[in-house]
Amino acid sequence: QRPQMKEPSRKKNTNNESGVQVITGNTFESMVMDRNNSHTMLLMQTITCGHCKRFSIFWNEFSRLVQAMNWGSVIDVMKIDVSKNDVPHDGIEAWDLPAVYYFPAGEKENPIELAYGHKSKEENNPQLVYDEGLSLVMSGYDLVEWMVAQGKLDLDLLLELDAEANDPKSEVDDVIDIDQL
Repeated sequence: QRPQMKEPSRKKNTNNESGVQVITGNTFESMVMDRNNSHTMLLMQTITCGHCKRFSIFWNEFSRLVQAMNWGSVIDVMKIDVSKNDVPHDGIEAWDLPAVYYFPAGEKENPIELAYGHKSKEENNPQLVYDEGLSLVMSGYDLVEWMVAQGKLDLDLLLELDAEANDPKSEVDDVIDIDQL
């Protein structure tokens, strides 16, 4: 079944000024699902949503951090406007926006929703239940931390890529003590 589209199909993908790839329902399969060796973080939003606009500030910062640490070859940062595009994936239930899903490399059929609130309901915090905890994201660093906490990333590879970006002549172990992480 072909995704429903409310906007014209793009002939090529675009990136915003922070390096976030803007995808459509037509490009979801090729940009997310077919890139099985890449980790994909996907922000689902609408352009009229105030919470989405606020969250996009952190999303853009997250994308800049991924690029600054030289992780762009391993982690794709994307967004889709769900008011104009369907997301053709059975594991996605984006009723509340903004919504963030992590598609781990090699496990694209099992995306992980960023939802702090589901783990914190026992705290009886109505704000966390209301926005699924996205209000706990205060910077792009929080998104990096959440993604690492999922345990799907090759941390040695990420450290190596970061070291190469900062000093291509040095050995990784000289730059970062992995045991301190």
